[in-house]
Amino acid sequence: MENPLPPRLITIHPWIIAILLALLALPVYASEWIYTVVEGDNLWDFSEKHLDSVLRFDQLRKLNNVKNPRRMQPGSRLRVPMKWIRSNAVPARIAAVKGQVQLVRSDSTKQSALSSGSLIRLGDRIKTGSNSSVAIEFADGTALTLHSYSEIRFDHLSAHGKTGMVDSRLHLIDGRLQTRVRPAVGPGSRFEIHTPSAITAVRGTAYRTAVIMNGDYSHVEVLEGKVQVAGADNRKLIHAGFGTRIAKGEAPTPPRKLLPAPNLKQVAEPIRQLNWQLNWEPIKDAINYRVEISADQELDVLIGEEVTPHPRFTLPDLSDERYWVRIRGIDSDGLEGKSVVQSILFDTQPQPPISLNPPVDSVLRANAAELQWTASADAERYMLEIATDPAFENTVLKLADIDTTHYQTTGITEPATYYWRVTSIAANNELGPAGVVRSWQLKAVPDAVDSTVLAKDDLLVASWRQGSPEQKYQVQLAHEPEFKDIELDEVTVEPEISFEQRFGQVRYLRVRIIEADGYQGPWGSVQRIDPPPDNGIWIVPTIFALGVFLL
Repeated sequence: MENPLPPRLITIHPWIIAILLALLALPVYASEWIYTVVEGDNLWDFSEKHLDSVLRFDQLRKLNNVKNPRRMQPGSRLRVPMKWIRSNAVPARIAAVKGQVQLVRSDSTKQSALSSGSLIRLGDRIKTGSNSSVAIEFADGTALTLHSYSEIRFDHLSAHGKTGMVDSRLHLIDGRLQTRVRPAVGPGSRFEIHTPSAITAVRGTAYRTAVIMNGDYSHVEVLEGKVQVAGADNRKLIHAGFGTRIAKGEAPTPPRKLLPAPNLKQVAEPIRQLNWQLNWEPIKDAINYRVEISADQELDVLIGEEVTPHPRFTLPDLSDERYWVRIRGIDSDGLEGKSVVQSILFDTQPQPPISLNPPVDSVLRANAAELQWTASADAERYMLEIATDPAFENTVLKLADIDTTHYQTTGITEPATYYWRVTSIAANNELGPAGVVRSWQLKAVPDAVDSTVLAKDDLLVASWRQGSPEQKYQVQLAHEPEFKDIELDEVTVEPEISFEQRFGQVRYLRVRIIEADGYQGPWGSVQRIDPPPDNGIWIVPTIFALGVFLL
């Protein structure tokens, strides 16, 4: 059959063949480790230390054209094929653990009593429970934190001899993790995290990975460096400050810029009160916020975490020491943004007692206030402070040796508003934060009202000395001095009251002051009001006498 193509199209020139052969002869540098010779190196010791067999000594000498194997030139470079380098299994280790963390060995045996230094080997799995986390360190110093409700499997843990190159491959089955990967020291360095929907490969970076919705989706959020993310045979390079979402069986979504770090409002240190609230500015496009608390600056192990829709968070009751709080926004796809980290010093112990009596803003008249408070579990004694201002600049009383939970203020008699607070003192003399400031008002008892009664026309007018403008007066008029049969009971703002005279009836009058707060002062002296003389009783005898006289 005749060839339909012109002969010139199938002719291969000799120079093309030469170029192809030259390219094939070039070394594949991606599969080689390049070692820089240092003073004292010799090829035999190098082969014994790093190669899978010392018998490769001669192959290495020929590959690198080493003239003097016993004394190599410092600064010169050796090319070493990766397949010649010794590979050995190296365990990862637990750096720190918090809460419910379980290690499931490759033979299915379970270990829950984990501590710093516990080793993790090939095929092992780690599971975390509620409010739990574990920090894991690999042979090259790479660090990983596995958060609550997560599970990870260690599929490959090896090192290439003493070259510093470590190969770690993990499978995140469920949950969240954050990792800081050390920069690669050679082509044999590898760090990969597999999920049900994606593979991430890195060489020196910091990023977060999450598996959600029963493994149907994975999230990758890059904090430093860059991460190669693969899904459904598609790869995307995600740079720092961006994230991607990978659905099972689909390619990674285009990189999305992570939400900015929250602008946290300033926190005054130390924190001396329980239930202290952190506040930050809302982030546009954030539907939730993640708050994490740790006792270590790197936040490798968390002692608490919470997701909240609000730009605020109430700190839990923690022991006195320094903590680090990390906060970030979460967008509508669940990608978590950049974080702000705040150092916080707690100094809330020993806790102050709760003030019980007198009730808040009580008003007392003349009587001394009996101050009462609860017993604090951490207190050996208490310090009581009383002042006439809420800032306690004008202190009236300060006692630091009270070993009971009450105090009678018998020495305080001057009318004023008084503020008081109680502070716990521990057995080691540590002074805790001051308790809640409460107050009471001490007022003078109103004077008794003495009244006078005068006749005016056909009325009687009772009057008394006028008090302050906010005071009122209660006036009672009765038919007997015990005031059981009351004829009149009236409250007035005027310092007088008038009423009709009553013939043939002795009456009694008393007055007292009513303060603006409703307090009723003492009754004044009782005034007896005699009836006016009844001249009508002399008319009949007079007429009778006049009639007799006329007869």
